[in-house]
Amino acid sequence: MATVTRKFRDDFDTWAADRLAKGEFTQADMSEFKDMLRRDLTAGPDQLREGLTVVIAAGVEVPATIDDYEERYRLWADYFALEAEAIRELQRKAA
Repeated sequence: MATVTRKFRDDFDTWAADRLAKGEFTQADMSEFKDMLRRDLTAGPDQLREGLTVVIAAGVEVPATIDDYEERYRLWADYFALEAEAIRELQRKAA
């Protein structure tokens, strides 16, 4: 992956292990996902969402691109942190 913090890596690894264990991803799927994530965390304009739009309030259509790679990193870090915490909580309850 791109250079990430230890917390990001640990949260991602927790999430990835959970998804693999549940059969939601195969090893090949996870490799493909990691490649996509590396591209998304690379500095520069957003190439994954290029040409896509989203509809916001009042039906206004706006570009879906996130050209600030630090913002893309923050969004992924927040997602993996929340998911990993939920997974760890379930594991604590099951123990």
